[in-house]
Amino acid sequence: MPAASPPRYSDVQIAARQAALRALTSGQGLAAAARAAIDTAETFLARIIDAVDLHEQIAAIQCAAGCYHCCHQMVGITSAELALAREAVDALPEPQRGATRARIKDMAERGRGLDQAGWWQARLRCALLDEEGRCLIHAARPLPCRAMNSYSAETCRRSHAGERLQIPMLAAQHRIHGHAQLGLAQALAESGEDTMVVGLGTAL
Repeated sequence: MPAASPPRYSDVQIAARQAALRALTSGQGLAAAARAAIDTAETFLARIIDAVDLHEQIAAIQCAAGCYHCCHQMVGITSAELALAREAVDALPEPQRGATRARIKDMAERGRGLDQAGWWQARLRCALLDEEGRCLIHAARPLPCRAMNSYSAETCRRSHAGERLQIPMLAAQHRIHGHAQLGLAQALAESGEDTMVVGLGTAL
């Protein structure tokens, strides 16, 4: 019997679309659709890691809690991911929830009118980080945040400081989550939901 072929990036887009559509058509709502697409992406990443033996590459990724240099860029998300992020913020305990909402308001005001390059140059730190630089909604973070990874924390630090550098990353992780977001957007379109991509920092 021939060996099973490894999953393709187009497969995750199709599966994410189907999973998100099931959530939307069953009345579970936008946040559930985002969760469905995220779960699909994470499952596909695990499959590809095993299928083409990326375990060493995964182990070499230097991203860790409190490493937040990449969390100063404009993040484009769907309405479903926005709903999931808002749900996670609403679930934070007080006084953390109130402080986070205040940072969100300040971020929106400071970032209004900026394009992606301007946002990065302004060094606007994500309002969803705590004082130690850890993501307060890590389990509900959007697909683009999950896509980001780096083999060099030092390169990320230097990039954030202003050097024009290419971040060395595991392309498979980046592509899988990107394709899952495309599938989620397709599901939203087919369900008659808002398909506009918005900036996380200003839309919250």
